[in-house]
Amino acid sequence: MARLSLDVTSAMKRSDLLQYSTVLTLDTKTAHKRIALSENFTKATVSDAPASYPDGPARFSVCSQVLCTKGFSCGRHYWEVKMSSNNFCGLGLAYNSIDRKGPASRLGRNRQSWCIEWFNVKLSAWHDSRETELENPNPSRVGILLDCEEGTVTFFKISERAYPFHTFICSFTEAVYPAFWIFSCSSSITLCKLTN
Repeated sequence: MARLSLDVTSAMKRSDLLQYSTVLTLDTKTAHKRIALSENFTKATVSDAPASYPDGPARFSVCSQVLCTKGFSCGRHYWEVKMSSNNFCGLGLAYNSIDRKGPASRLGRNRQSWCIEWFNVKLSAWHDSRETELENPNPSRVGILLDCEEGTVTFFKISERAYPFHTFICSFTEAVYPAFWIFSCSSSITLCKLTN
């Protein structure tokens, strides 16, 4: 069967993306102790009090980050994230091999991860410690389309249509996992339940 070509450079109908929707859950084994997981492991909130998660090699110990349980190495996959505020948070992808213990474990500050990050009002794309400043579309909901064969991950502002605002082009060498960084107390991200 021929692979349908997608133009991710201009506004799209959201329904064109929803055909690739996937169900995701956040992985407790990776969650930093300042991140509280709720709503059936689909919501992550920064907490003042550290959670009593057991220590383990998969847990982020420096950066308040969490990965999803599911990784992808082929196909197209789409998910949406609702943010309580687009300030001091990051959305992206990481290899399972990302460092969990040092300062280099922060999303986008290594070769094993890619992210878009809001820091105050500034929006940047990060990979391998290289920053690209972006125009901030101020979304409250972001759609993310991963195309493993094309080696792209595109971020969309979601409203009545999907408006792309950044694409990473990469040659993935292993499965990539949806990844999240949240810093401000009481800030949260929620994986949206999608229906076609």
